[in-house]
Amino acid sequence: MKKIILVVILALGFAFTSQAQTPVFQKGTKVGSVGVGFGSYGIPVELSMMWGVYNNVFGLNGLNSGVGAYLGISSYNETWLNSKYHHTIFYPGVRGQLNYTFVDNLEVYGGLLLGFMIWSSDNNYGGSNTSGLGLGGYAGLRYYFKPNLAVYLEGGYGITNGTIGISYKF
Repeated sequence: MKKIILVVILALGFAFTSQAQTPVFQKGTKVGSVGVGFGSYGIPVELSMMWGVYNNVFGLNGLNSGVGAYLGISSYNETWLNSKYHHTIFYPGVRGQLNYTFVDNLEVYGGLLLGFMIWSSDNNYGGSNTSGLGLGGYAGLRYYFKPNLAVYLEGGYGITNGTIGISYKF
């Protein structure tokens, strides 16, 4: 978690040393994203929707905030002590983030995820469920190659350690 916070601080600090461009994400913007995770259990799929809610956070021109919904889903199999297990992870949550555009069509962002992780495991002897609140942080880059279509790369802590995907701005 400390590494994630450091990455967010460094990315935003670097962004503030550059001249701000026209913000890609601002109040009233809606961005939907779908991505595939890596560096975790199975191959997670993440869906998110962000809404821009406030411009010029802390009085900094171009630093804008958003809130949104998140859903992460993953499924994988493993063998342990001669038993085969099937695991399913379902992680709905909410996100809050800060966005900054420091180069045309390229934004950096970072934020926090608060969710409720549901982990179910089944084997030939029965099954079990574990669930609880989860708190994660993330940082990412999003590049718009068309006015409403972007690719993104995100790292952090949630259902996955990293995600690559596409975003659509409504």
